[in-house]
Parts: sequence; structure tokens; C-alpha cells
Amino acid sequence: MQAPDNVKIYEGELADFWFDDFGILCAVSKKVPRTIEKQKANYAFIREITGNKRVCLLADNTVTYIQDDKTREFSAREMPELFKAMAVISHTVMGKAATHLFQYFHGQPIPISSFDNETEAKEWLKQYLNE
Repeated sequence: MQAPDNVKIYEGELADFWFDDFGILCAVSKKVPRTIEKQKANYAFIREITGNKRVCLLADNTVTYIQDDKTREFSAREMPELFKAMAVISHTVMGKAATHLFQYFHGQPIPISSFDNETEAKEWLKQYLNE
């Protein structure tokens, strides 16, 4: 997934973010180890760029690291405060595994679904935009 030329890019430590035309927050993960400290900073950054409003998230986890238990638990608690729903796309086994491991251990604190392409993921997210 790549940001269009006409959007503002918010460069974070764990991912780069932008908003699409529908107000969906798009994120492309970076290959950076996920620690609880980095995840806390990442969520603070997301709160800043969203104005502390819950948004739909489209995450490209093609390049990512699997989180440890403590970080996954923190994420599961925080996600409902940040996101209405999350669609995840990945073109690697590791990226897909990260999403499936999270769901296996923590269920779905918000609606989460995996997709093979951006178009399908955005279509699925649109149902949650007005919540």
C-alpha cells in the first residue's frame, strides 16, 4: 500500500500514516521491533493525528514484527479507545501471522478482518465509518 501524492504523511516510528478521502486512517508498518514503550508512543502519536477521535484503520502489515504478550495485551486494551474497526492487509506470511496471533490470543476487541488487497479492505471498513 502506498500513500497518494496529494496527502499529508505522518511519519511515526512504527508506521507511516495518512488519511484517505473517506477519513480512513491508513498505516504502513515499518520493520521495527514492537515493544510496549514504542507501542505506547505510537498510540499517543495516533491520538495526536486523529484529534483523539476514534477512526477506522487500514493497516498494511506486510513488513512488521510480532509483538510480545505484554505489548499485545496493551494493544488489545487500547484499540477500542482509538479505532472503530481495523482492516489488515499483508503480502507476507509474517504480516498475516501477526494479525492471526493477535486475534488468537486476544479475540477481537474491535471488528478486525484480514484482506489480500486495499480495495476490499476499504469497502469492508466503510460500514464502520459513521459509528
